Amino acid sequence: MPKKPVKLNEVNEQEKNANDMGYGLYKIKDTNKAPFGQIISDNIETLRQHDYLTGSDKILLFDIEPLIEMNSNILVNKETGGFMTISDIGKYLGKNVSHTSTVVNRLINKGILFEMTNTQEIKQFGRSITQRPIFMNPEIIYKGNRNEINASLARLTMNLDPFERQKIHMPWKVWMALNAQSGKLYRRKTYLKYKKS
Repeated sequence: MPKKPVKLNEVNEQEKNANDMGYGLYKIKDTNKAPFGQIISDNIETLRQHDYLTGSDKILLFDIEPLIEMNSNILVNKETGGFMTISDIGKYLGKNVSHTSTVVNRLINKGILFEMTNTQEIKQFGRSITQRPIFMNPEIIYKGNRNEINASLARLTMNLDPFERQKIHMPWKVWMALNAQSGKLYRRKTYLKYKKS
């Protein structure tokens, strides 16, 4: 059945009446629900120029992108919502766990991935015994609004800052002001200005 054209002057009048009564009318937006991850292209190009990633590193990065949770950047099992362990990642990819472990640990050592460990467990048992969440560094790929990066993830990225320590000067850096609720990706020049102050 064909839709009748909307008479906007009548809609505006009805909106005024609704507003007077404490109600509001709004236009329904046709939002795109496709999941996405923002690859920080300039930073990837910088890593390429430094020969920082192996072929295996790049393949794993591309393959695990669907596991990155929106806004937290944690690798999660989409069915259970639980953290993905290295063996979970291996199973998901249909790869040998030993090989997956080698590549994931290499990416952790390179600062592409972050792994949260419980220092109390390590002190008590000499190793981690519970699941350790693995995060994607938001300076590489971020799922969410890059102007509102999760505060914990922003602090983690700033404190570890693996690329700066290796003198790899990324064009886009995460920074979070002292009392801010979230971090943000800034161009390097702005980042350095904030860092100095």
